[in-house]
Amino acid sequence: MRYLILSSVLHKIIFMTLPFKQFYKSFLRSFGQVMLQGNAITGLLFLLGIGLSSPIMLLGSILATISGLAVAKLCRFDLTTMENGLYGFNAVLVGVAVFYFLPVSFTSLLIVIFGGAFSTALTHFMLVRVTSVPAFTTPFILSTWGLLSFIDYAKLSTVPSTVFSSDLAGYRFSGMNSAALVDYFQASMRGISQVMLQDYWLTGVFFLCAIFIHCRTAAIAAFIGSAVGMLLATGFNFPHEKVMMGLYGFNSCLVAIALVGRYENKPWLIMLAILLTVVLTRAFEWLSIPVLTAPFVITTLLIIALVNIQTNYADKRNALRNVQ
Repeated sequence: MRYLILSSVLHKIIFMTLPFKQFYKSFLRSFGQVMLQGNAITGLLFLLGIGLSSPIMLLGSILATISGLAVAKLCRFDLTTMENGLYGFNAVLVGVAVFYFLPVSFTSLLIVIFGGAFSTALTHFMLVRVTSVPAFTTPFILSTWGLLSFIDYAKLSTVPSTVFSSDLAGYRFSGMNSAALVDYFQASMRGISQVMLQDYWLTGVFFLCAIFIHCRTAAIAAFIGSAVGMLLATGFNFPHEKVMMGLYGFNSCLVAIALVGRYENKPWLIMLAILLTVVLTRAFEWLSIPVLTAPFVITTLLIIALVNIQTNYADKRNALRNVQ
């Protein structure tokens, strides 16, 4: 009964404040923007991909997104930004993450709703007050780290990370030398699906097709990023089970998508970013810090900053030459 009441309240809030046409565009594009794709059809396929792997996490992502969009509308945030999905995609990830760590309960549903709303407010703060730095998934990272701290403080019962895995049950991971090509292909697909904490390789195929619909270049970059991240982690002799689960591929997948649009003619720069992302992922594991998408954000911002510094230096040097 309490679940129905919560759903009814959110439903009334969102449709009292936002026309249906605007809502479904904002809602679906929120899912698409998780991988930097502002396309409603792409978002729909992302949504279906999550449901294919975990209906429970799909529920979390839907509730959190509706909560975030309701906050955006009630607080009169920019309508165009909201319609493009930029106020909802961090909420999508928060909703997925909550049910990745917690079983479904009234408490976890409240956490989902609060987390979605908070991540949207944090997104707005970054978009308005920190305009010089792209937000990317920073609101999701900070919101989820905060929620995990609360979960630990409140001693809430968590679920094993494999509880939602239908793909890896009974799977025996082979050594690097004997792994079949199909295993590595599936690991590459998991690297894409793990962007939304899904370890089912077929979900990764859904996600890749969804990206391809909106942007072929981004889809190619996503696959290369995941595959190269997986191969680098294998070469570094990182834990093989984690490699095959795609845990070293999803951040490199995201960083490849983010940078290919900016530096399409600098593939070496994207490869450098992928390498740094894999190393940072392992560093977060060593420090026992939840990885989430932090390596993606850190690496992307660092590469953008370095390129800007190099460009400014080159411009000043050319200006001096012209003066002389």
